[in-house]
Amino acid sequence: MKEKYQEIMEELNYITTHEGFVETCLDLRDSMYFYDKALILAGYASSVEMLMSLAMFWATLEGTEAADGVFDEIASTISSLDERLRSQGVSMDIAALTETFLQTSGWVLEQRYVVFREMFHAYGQNDYSVNDSTDELLRQIQLLVEQDDAKAAELMGRVGAMALRGVEIRPVWFLIARPRLQMWLRGVLGAIQNFAAAAHFSFPVDTVEKERQKWRVDAPRPVVDLKTFRNLRYPMMPTDTPDILQRGELDDDLLELFREGPLDFSTRQRLSAANASSRHVLLAILETGELTEEDASGGGWAPVNVMGILKSEDDPETITALLGLLGRLRPGTVLYGYVMETLVEEADVATGAALNRLKEPDLSVAEALALINFLDQVQPAKVYPALVGLLSKAVTFEEKLAVAHGLLQTGDTRAIPHLRRLGASIPDSPYGAAAKEFLDMATRQMRAKQRQKRRV
Repeated sequence: MKEKYQEIMEELNYITTHEGFVETCLDLRDSMYFYDKALILAGYASSVEMLMSLAMFWATLEGTEAADGVFDEIASTISSLDERLRSQGVSMDIAALTETFLQTSGWVLEQRYVVFREMFHAYGQNDYSVNDSTDELLRQIQLLVEQDDAKAAELMGRVGAMALRGVEIRPVWFLIARPRLQMWLRGVLGAIQNFAAAAHFSFPVDTVEKERQKWRVDAPRPVVDLKTFRNLRYPMMPTDTPDILQRGELDDDLLELFREGPLDFSTRQRLSAANASSRHVLLAILETGELTEEDASGGGWAPVNVMGILKSEDDPETITALLGLLGRLRPGTVLYGYVMETLVEEADVATGAALNRLKEPDLSVAEALALINFLDQVQPAKVYPALVGLLSKAVTFEEKLAVAHGLLQTGDTRAIPHLRRLGASIPDSPYGAAAKEFLDMATRQMRAKQRQKRRV
């Protein structure tokens, strides 16, 4: 098998040189009716990704030692694209095309390489299961992708290995995924699209043990010359949905969540009946605050439609997702009021979940204040200690003022020393001076009321 990936590696090393880059781009340009720079660069990037994934596949079939060597060699190639593709004394249009690639698709290649490595490592080590839910894994990745890149990439590798084995990835994830996950997902599915299109593969692939038997030493080598892999490459553009993705009836219904406006009755009924199979997709929509924006897919209607489906479900995870969503919404908006109303209706479960969430160390002040606003409506006695717990987190002028306002709203005289300290810590500025004066006056009024009560 070594001969198979060595030939591919030679091709990869060539097209990632300046001469190979120019030759490939010229070939792509000549195959077009109209010149399109973005499509040329997408085609070139897909050529590199295809060779990269094929080399990783063959090396994985040979064994762990061979795979690690090829992975490291590809990492070195991809990380040095800046030096490999640039050249002195070239024409302005070639220099501009090179720089555009390095600043866009070249950076994407570096990010996708990490996932490809995890994908073929998981495949080679059988570190995945075709019985797992890709929806559940993608939901975990969505939550991790902005916090722990390494863990998110590892999970994405498992999803890629499952997809290589033919496990379904729903098209709706292209509407849910955050930018980094979107980039990884398109890379993995683009590579799998190439495997599906290659005549010498039977897709989906078997387990690594069966593939090793299939591609034993005496098996014929596939042709990997430049012309062949160019015919197979799949230049995925940002708006593309890979042909490899299957669309079932439920997938079509899930896409309906992102149409502007409420779901029709029959679609909502079908999704409610199939809640068990689509639950992770629905929860991921609630957990993705970006989908509430007016410029998001569906104009912000997707979370509203999901709430209509999940509202009747007695599911603690739904409550947790709604509490997280509440902290990302702007108070006073229609959706904020709708989420708050739903949580108040589920106060028995939501109160405990809110109190537990307030103990999380990475919770922002804005998110905590939204939870405290909820507690004020269901258990007002919990508000004062929750606000006191926020004092150490309030750093900015706006955060300190918001916490001070909350303490004043409680009317609890125990807040007086805390308000004094907040006032003293507000920085000197025109607004800061006014805020200090306001807090001094408010604490004097609270103290006066306290004295009056004592006299009575």
